[in-house]
Amino acid sequence: MAESSPSTFLTSLPDNSAPLSLEGEVLNCRAWRMPDLVVYQHGSEEWWVCPLDEELPIIKLNRMGAALLAAMDGTKTVGALMSQFGKWVCSPTGETGRWHLEHWALPSYSLCYYGTEPPTGHSAEARWDLLLQRIRERWHQNAPQEHERHLSDFHLHGIHEQHGHFEIIETTVSHLFREPSAALHGLTYGRMLGKALREMGWFHPRPKRIVEVGGGLGYVSKELAQEFSPQERRAIAYTFLDITGPFLESQTRLAREAGWAATAIQANAEELPLADASVDLLIDNENLADMTPVHLTVEELTSGTSQQARHQRALDLIRHLRLPLDTPVPETVILNEGALRFLMEIWRVLKPGGKALLIEFGIETGWPAPVKLPGHTEYEVQFSHLRHAARWLGFREQYCALPQLLAIRGDMQVLCTGAAYAIRRFCEALDTPFSVRAYTHDELQEALGTMLPKLTGLHYHRVLDPAWFGLWDFKVLMLEKPGGMIQRPVYRETKGFRWYQQR
Repeated sequence: MAESSPSTFLTSLPDNSAPLSLEGEVLNCRAWRMPDLVVYQHGSEEWWVCPLDEELPIIKLNRMGAALLAAMDGTKTVGALMSQFGKWVCSPTGETGRWHLEHWALPSYSLCYYGTEPPTGHSAEARWDLLLQRIRERWHQNAPQEHERHLSDFHLHGIHEQHGHFEIIETTVSHLFREPSAALHGLTYGRMLGKALREMGWFHPRPKRIVEVGGGLGYVSKELAQEFSPQERRAIAYTFLDITGPFLESQTRLAREAGWAATAIQANAEELPLADASVDLLIDNENLADMTPVHLTVEELTSGTSQQARHQRALDLIRHLRLPLDTPVPETVILNEGALRFLMEIWRVLKPGGKALLIEFGIETGWPAPVKLPGHTEYEVQFSHLRHAARWLGFREQYCALPQLLAIRGDMQVLCTGAAYAIRRFCEALDTPFSVRAYTHDELQEALGTMLPKLTGLHYHRVLDPAWFGLWDFKVLMLEKPGGMIQRPVYRETKGFRWYQQR
């Protein structure tokens, strides 16, 4: 749980699902509603809001309940709200104002916050870090019992269907931009990626075998196909490799619909089941943070020895790669061991002249931090470690931020992802199709039509604003294994002029 603070009494609740006891100092706390809360007016006397926990039903309010929500502006105390709304029925299903005051500030609902000061101490810019931290703790309340294979176990056994995974559990940049977007000049993430690779010369000579690791639902391959002619696509073997079985069907289906000769392998990328020097191009998009972390102590790092076999294996890897470590070293650190071993596997399976593209969120200094998601914890990728290891292995490497590679239009305003999650739930209840993605206002208008004016609380961010999705935190590592055949231009010379032939 978050550390206790005089500004809040909610940080040490023993049970996130038990209703609050509205007595004592709680009554003197002020109430703030979540600033980006999206409200949908379903009828003349019915409003809907969504709790943060997907397992809880949509909250339906009558006019009195809507007034209670609006009154949580940071000026009124819980006691004053109790006096004004507590005994009245505030929903079509009969819950009173007291019931809502007892539940809405719980992390699973996260509709409001009770305290003596706003979460950040600035009433005009109240953020919800403490509240969101508690819901993340609830998502992952068994975190102390996590073992270092929990990520591979989660992706191997914990995902049973593809539907909704990237809209509820872990939304990726490529999923948000899987449809044409004004922020990507009217193109998709996969198409912009393909254009960037072509401009860098990665498709000349044409690759004979492409391997995509952790391909999500297959949208990148679908859009990448447009950079090749139908004849070229049929001549390229496109292989998906993913530890999560339910994703493979979607990957191969979309790829084959796009014209690829696609096959799939269920396997762990840290031990690629591929022959040496068998791959021309390897793509790993937003997958490195899912690879095995190792938690090391400062004593283990200092001595280079450990009683645990897995830790000793990681320490030997650090020594083998001559990995430079930032100092001073904290008491415990996280090493992206799986990502480093994957990098060594890439060196093994790439042909001379082969190339690899690795994209993920990460850092360049310090040590990786955990990122808690429903059911599992991912870890930032330390790209300075990866870049050093790549050079040590012999790769030629280039490095940049993802917005630079994709030439993202920084002036575009896109819908807050939290608002997109809420709208998805509203539409699901209405049996209306809606997909979570990066919407500009015009794109949202096209998607929602007459429903849009019934929504309040919608908030837009500049696409490169860290408050939206932190796109600058996503890094791109581009690798080339030396030794390929140099493609020299074919020409004939006549009277001092060179006439070049296109191939």
